[in-house]
Amino acid sequence: MTVIPPSAQRVGTHTPNGGTPEDYRTNKLFRYMSRDEVDALGSRLEQLRFGKGEMIVQRRDQDEGIYLLLEGALLANQYARSGREVGYRRLSPGAYFGEISAIDGLPRSVNIVAVEDVRLVRLPPRLIRDLFETSPRFMRALLEDMATLTRSLTDRLFELTAVSVACRVDIELLRMASIASEDGRTAIIHPCPTHAELAVLVGSQREPVTRELNRLAGLKIARQTGRSLHVLDMDALAQEVERIGGEL
Repeated sequence: MTVIPPSAQRVGTHTPNGGTPEDYRTNKLFRYMSRDEVDALGSRLEQLRFGKGEMIVQRRDQDEGIYLLLEGALLANQYARSGREVGYRRLSPGAYFGEISAIDGLPRSVNIVAVEDVRLVRLPPRLIRDLFETSPRFMRALLEDMATLTRSLTDRLFELTAVSVACRVDIELLRMASIASEDGRTAIIHPCPTHAELAVLVGSQREPVTRELNRLAGLKIARQTGRSLHVLDMDALAQEVERIGGEL
């Protein structure tokens, strides 16, 4: 059964805007391809924009395109029949999604929802099939990323079954800080997920998440200012993960 939450707008179609932004070239999916190979893809890509709260793809959709996120943030989730939201991962600029359905031709396995205004480009199925057949560099990046995703989801399964909520919050913050950090010691996560969004990602409720963020603020490890979360000491945050029972 497919459950669509009342809060998420189901989007039927989005018309390409025309033209191709140059920033698609920096997506990690193309990291092993030559500049000429990547440039040649431009005319075959589709530009898309979605507003906050809109659903880009819905679980069980028949759509074999791959989407590259250029701006904004997305959440991969599902909804139980009770309406409870289960989050799998948050996607930031430079990420992509849709590769599983592109490979096996089966319906989408999760919903992808915009948590803020987003800009994307879409690789249509015909282009993807051509790349599968002619570009070993494209396939190398895709296979490496799928292995990384498998390991990440394995870690999350362990965390959900064996680690406290407080520790799961710390692990998730450390993941986001590691991506955002420029020096490996501090980081500014912006925009930071709301407490409710973090709760979805760690499989909990908002109140325990708020308690843990307040505790980290008291330890001067993290400080929230508006939609920015300042991680003041990443080493101390990692030590908290180890101290209260997580694994890195």
